[in-house]
Amino acid sequence: MSDRPIVGDSEWNHYFIVLDVPENSAVIAFGVLLSGNGQVWIDELKFEEVDDRIPTTNIDFTRDLLDEPTNLSFEE
Repeated sequence: MSDRPIVGDSEWNHYFIVLDVPENSAVIAFGVLLSGNGQVWIDELKFEEVDDRIPTTNIDFTRDLLDEPTNLSFEE
């Protein structure tokens, strides 16, 4: 949820994360990141399989990657 962080106090709400999981996956690791003071409460966490009509919510960083490294001399 990097592009849609939960900020400040908030009432109970439903949040969804939809990701493509490769067929050959062995585990799914998940967690919560809390920046600063406060508490995080989670209730009724569940994993569900959805069909391809449901769009993913992940950010595609691959379009920002270059084809080769740059500035390997560290002179810029």
